[in-house]
Amino acid sequence: MRVSSGWMPRLADAAGPTSERLVSALAEDILDGVVAEGERLPAHRVLAEQLGVALGTVTKAYAELGLRGLVRGTHGRGTFVSYRAEPASGSVDLAMNMPPRMLSDRVIADALAASAGRVDAEVLSACGPPGGRLEYRRTAAAWLASTGLEIPAEELVLAHGAQQGIAAVLMAVSPPGRPVPVYTEEVTFHGALGYARLAGHPVRGVPVDRQGLRPDLLDRMLAEDARAGAHPGARPVIYVTPTLQNPTGATMCASRRRELVRVARAHDALLIEDDVYAVSEERLTPALVTLAPERTFYVSSASKALSPAIRLGMVKPPCAFRPRVADAVRALGLPVSPLICVLLDELVSAGIASTVRASIRDEGARRTAMAREQLGSALFLAPLTGYHVYLPMAPDRARTLAAAAQDAGVLVADPDSMMADPRQRTSGIRLSLGAPPISELARGLSIVHGLLAASASPASPPSPLSQISTVSPVSPVE
Repeated sequence: MRVSSGWMPRLADAAGPTSERLVSALAEDILDGVVAEGERLPAHRVLAEQLGVALGTVTKAYAELGLRGLVRGTHGRGTFVSYRAEPASGSVDLAMNMPPRMLSDRVIADALAASAGRVDAEVLSACGPPGGRLEYRRTAAAWLASTGLEIPAEELVLAHGAQQGIAAVLMAVSPPGRPVPVYTEEVTFHGALGYARLAGHPVRGVPVDRQGLRPDLLDRMLAEDARAGAHPGARPVIYVTPTLQNPTGATMCASRRRELVRVARAHDALLIEDDVYAVSEERLTPALVTLAPERTFYVSSASKALSPAIRLGMVKPPCAFRPRVADAVRALGLPVSPLICVLLDELVSAGIASTVRASIRDEGARRTAMAREQLGSALFLAPLTGYHVYLPMAPDRARTLAAAAQDAGVLVADPDSMMADPRQRTSGIRLSLGAPPISELARGLSIVHGLLAASASPASPPSPLSQISTVSPVSPVE
């Protein structure tokens, strides 16, 4: 039985239009379980009078919540909460780096039902051309365009998520059986490190600061290796995440990106730009692929900005490498499912994708604010958005803290898996903020805070990253 809601009408304490403040307030309380599935929200006119706002403001807010699948209007009966908050589990998962859940089961089900009618058995059973069917590449291009990045559909290669795309690029950047040196952030995405090592590529970790990989030190390392003849005949590769770097959360400003491109050109290096976290952000700085298209392999996906269920990866290689990347994707597995491509098209064309992307950005800001409040100066830095933060510390302490957290019921990523060089002094703990319900996140952060306090030792040598630790945000515009 559906009941009237006991929700206390409020507006979010934030800047912006009144309708957006109402959407934020209601969304937070629905996601947090304050308003349960099936409860009826106040009538439009009643809520407008209670809040002292225009009737159109409430109508617009309810429509926005409906697009996200959080509420459903029934003619003649009212507006009801249609989102079921996830129940608390025995442990708090701060290991899986996934976006906050903003797509309701109903929205996914409706979009899947619509998608099924657009894909027949013949299309489902066909492998399709290397790189993906052009109509699906157009869907991917439209998705990227909605995030502020224009890439022609003909230049894209589709993959089963960004991880397969990265693996394919690392296979394509060198002749078969010939390793190439890969330079990357000293702590970085464990998947990229694993793929590089599987391909036999030697990995060099480059120190980072509050804006990510340092081009000046990269320049020095490339020059020293060239003089020493460390990798004769091999074209160096630079793997980098310029926006909300995983795990540190650092974002490069525009001038840092241009300097990185200058260094890459000076050493004739190829760039792999992992842009998976940028697509949920406002694009304030140029992507590397727009600054150096002749040498940049751009990699993105829909899963980090919409839902892990939409595993559609997109790779934009330099023109000369496109056939090799497409062949590498094919070698790693069959082309991406047509259903996933059509599902993304349904969400983009209905305006749901843009709404959900903005909602994930807002929810990420709320969760990083909670991390700043709980962990303060222990953080490397805390971006204003995104959904992961980093605690820099020496490797031994990181391993000890990760084990203690697991014993206390909090799962965190293996710190060793993100180290470019197992012998380096730079390490830390990544906390992924998107997976757990907000109440569980608060509990998990509190446990981590307690473990940090208990493990602090003045005699412990600091990690190099911890020496530049700060929680003040960095503007990417410069």
